[in-house]
Amino acid sequence: MRRRRSFLLALALGRWALVLFSATSTLAADAPILRLAGPAQTLTLTAAEFAALPRTELRAIEPHEKKERLYSGVTMRELLARVGAPLGDKMRGPALALGVLVRTKDDYAVLFSLAEFDSAFSTRTLLLADREDGAAPPATAAPFRLVAPGDSRGARWARMVTSIEIISIPVKP
Repeated sequence: MRRRRSFLLALALGRWALVLFSATSTLAADAPILRLAGPAQTLTLTAAEFAALPRTELRAIEPHEKKERLYSGVTMRELLARVGAPLGDKMRGPALALGVLVRTKDDYAVLFSLAEFDSAFSTRTLLLADREDGAAPPATAAPFRLVAPGDSRGARWARMVTSIEIISIPVKP
């Protein structure tokens, strides 16, 4: 009788653990993985929301391994436009002193001029990739890798990106 109670108790605890684990997994899937901050608004996106944005594929030489890869994700221009970046005809005067600060899980940060994302100033495509060669990026790069083709050094190919913010660079007269 005592063994049977112990077994039933263990079975019940196991079921509760499974329910709790499932709930935690669901919350994690719905958890924000990217923060975008701009002059008009701040957005937080889940993986599903990011995946629903307009997608772009880009072939580029990964600068550290020197291998060509196929990256898939959302252009930085698209993401910045969603938070009110002054692109296109608005990219003049004070907008030329704005920067884009990209932060990562491991406290790495890279800075771009906002103009680098405007097609009137640069013809290259900068991409926030969530797929590499058709698969999710490795854990050492997830959830996102910033793909910056054309940079002579790979230092701005940020991995583990979690936040993108438009900042004002102080300009003294």
